[in-house]
Parts: sequence; C-alpha cells; structure tokens
Amino acid sequence: MNIRDVGSGLFWLAISFFVCYKSFSMGIGTFRSPGSGFLPFWSGLILGILTIFLIITSAVKKQGKVSMAKLWGGMQWPKVILALAALFIYAILLPTLGYLIATLALMIVLFNLMGRPKLWIQVVGITGTVFASYIIFYVWLKVQLPAGIFGF
Repeated sequence: MNIRDVGSGLFWLAISFFVCYKSFSMGIGTFRSPGSGFLPFWSGLILGILTIFLIITSAVKKQGKVSMAKLWGGMQWPKVILALAALFIYAILLPTLGYLIATLALMIVLFNLMGRPKLWIQVVGITGTVFASYIIFYVWLKVQLPAGIFGF
C-alpha cells in the first residue's frame, strides 16, 4: 500500500464531495437547461470517481520504496525547458501573429521535441491539430481568436 497515494486520494475525495455539495446550492439544472452548478458538479463527480480508483489501486497494489532521485531520474530537462519556453513565446506572439500562424509554429516546435517523427507524420499531425482546433473553437464554438497581422 502506498500511503501517500491513499492520503492524497482522501484529500481530493473530500474536495470532490465539497464541490458537488456546493454545486447543488448553486443549482445544477438539466442537460437541456444547465444551471450555474452544472459544470462544477460533473467535474467534482468525475474527480471523485478517479480518486476512488486511485485509492483502491494504491491500497491493493504492493509497492516498494521509491527514492526521489529515482522518480526524477529519467526526466529530459532540456526538452521540458524548451517546451516551457516555446509556450511562453507562443503566449507573447499570439496577438501579433494570430492564432493560425502562432499555433502552427508552436506545433512544429513541440512535434520536433517529441523525437522527430517522419516528415509526413509531422505535416499531417501539425496541420490536422491546428485546423481541427480552429474549426472547433472558431467555427463551431464561435470563440473569437486573435487574427494577427495577416487577418486570419
């Protein structure tokens, strides 16, 4: 039994109960007419279900001691730092370049950080991700995205 997972699981289970309880006071509503507590209720419920799975698996599973050095040993810190820097630069350049161009550049950087897949996989993955997110957010959900210097 991993006592840390059980302890953190109990903490998050209490949080999920609190969120569900408070959601009722805000009014959940129905699927056709959701209230202000609709999204928090379902988020708290999903959090509670996932937390119960965590508690059960960590209580049943036997686990030896793992040192902190072993937990962080396999991290590829240069890639993590480059990904964070790319996200920071993306946030700065998004209003200037616009959603499509800035997101395309970000995806190119992130795909290359993954381990340089084949060129056709990169092209399909990058363009598919960018245009799918554009269609979902701009066309379908009507979210106003930054147009940038080129107007698209």
